[in-house]
Amino acid sequence: MNSKIGALILGALAAMGSANPIAPVAEAHSVLEACDSAIANSTAPGEFHKLITRPTPQAVTHVFVCTDSNFKGRCENLESTKQGCYTLFNGFSDTISSIGPDAGTTCTLWDNAGCSGASLGGIVKPGIFDLADFGFNDRASSYQCN
Repeated sequence: MNSKIGALILGALAAMGSANPIAPVAEAHSVLEACDSAIANSTAPGEFHKLITRPTPQAVTHVFVCTDSNFKGRCENLESTKQGCYTLFNGFSDTISSIGPDAGTTCTLWDNAGCSGASLGGIVKPGIFDLADFGFNDRASSYQCN
């Protein structure tokens, strides 16, 4: 590692109060903020940015599912990251009859765990009030929203 970059990292850790630069740091975000501060005061920030990149936060969305049609019965607003595949649990696998995603979100249901098997896609707000109308009542075991 370039000695200038190493000094920047050690300086950033020292700014956070870490006496031992090898010790685990509790909050990665704080390390990045300290590194950003060190970069701002550095003569070679471009070199440092080649090694450190700030993680991109995942987009979060919600999908409202209910065990009965017309959004009745037992319901839950499920939070998920976009692009992630989620297996339904907590009594919702093979039991949902209505589904409604957040505005701007499109969801797909699958009849097997792991987003596999037969699917019903293109579900957008306001959602589907009765999955029986689409032959998918009490069939969904997993979902994905984008």
